Amino acid sequence: MRLTVLGSGAACAGAGGNSSGYLVEDAGVRVLLDCGHGVASSFVATMAPDSIDHIFISHMHADHFIDLLPLRFAVTRDMNGLPEPRGCLHLPPEGKASLAQLLSAVCFPPDFFESVWHVREYEPGAQHDLATGLRVLVAGGVHYIPGWAIRLDGSSSLTYTGDTAPSEAVCDLARDSDLLLAEATLDEPEHGPVRGHLTATQAAELAAAANVRRLMLTHFWFDADREAVVAQAAERFPGDVLSANDGLVLDL
Repeated sequence: MRLTVLGSGAACAGAGGNSSGYLVEDAGVRVLLDCGHGVASSFVATMAPDSIDHIFISHMHADHFIDLLPLRFAVTRDMNGLPEPRGCLHLPPEGKASLAQLLSAVCFPPDFFESVWHVREYEPGAQHDLATGLRVLVAGGVHYIPGWAIRLDGSSSLTYTGDTAPSEAVCDLARDSDLLLAEATLDEPEHGPVRGHLTATQAAELAAAANVRRLMLTHFWFDADREAVVAQAAERFPGDVLSANDGLVLDL
């Protein structure tokens, strides 16, 4: 299993950086996890845009899906799309309705995405078999809107938190993963009834509780001190702690 970080930034990434986007390759299948600002350009700089087999969107905040628009144009500039869709776009529950509103706002045809990809909404708790020996599971996190963590099990195991506050469901999903790709957005923990993100310390505590082998921190604001964030997490997690810098390639 190979992970390529296409984007590791939050809603406003650092200069020259992208928002959330992660390419996972395993069992001859290419899976894109999220497609935030700048991710499409980084993807097409490395491989053909129609080579994606599956796209999973963790939740419908713009920094996690907005580059579906340019990525679709990279597949074909024809507004009518392809003769037959290639690959599958997996959206969270109610994701189709969100994309429909976006397409209406930008005056694009309603089948803009369906004309190049099969578009589906995944079911929480359902198993998605992408290939022999490669499966995907999702579990709900804790965010300002419904958000989902995504686990891939193949030659190795990777769990991506998406955006979430501390969550027992995400911890259970990540159990014994080879890598936990965890957001570390906050400098200080959130308090009160509305929560949606993790600090580096909370991400490390999640990793330790889930007994994962390695932790990679991501979803950084433009002014984040990534070295300091990694150091904070290393105080609470005994395994390797990495920073998900754009362009990083990691073989699990």
